[in-house]
Amino acid sequence: MTHRDLALAFLHRFAAGDVDGLEPLLAEDLRVKGPYLTVRSRAEYLAALRRDPPEPSGLRVLSVTENDDSVAVFYEYEKRDGALAVAQLFRFRGEQIRELRVVFDSGEFG
Repeated sequence: MTHRDLALAFLHRFAAGDVDGLEPLLAEDLRVKGPYLTVRSRAEYLAALRRDPPEPSGLRVLSVTENDDSVAVFYEYEKRDGALAVAQLFRFRGEQIRELRVVFDSGEFG
């Protein structure tokens, strides 16, 4: 699977609410930084998602940009009360995601 494929698989599984499906995509020492969450391991990230799972939502990819070790995806996360524009940076180690950086206007998140 290419890095682009891994990033898109992550987003589609997240939008489907498939927390268990995310685990094999993530490195054990995963780092996540976003408006609501900063974690330093895969276990910590998955535990946070299991406590407050993402509700199944629509996803419309607007743009994907990639280089040797990262992929940036700009997308609309389509929830019942509207769409939220999100930019997400993925960094990789081999065939796993080792870092997620998520940027969106948290004031729009309902």
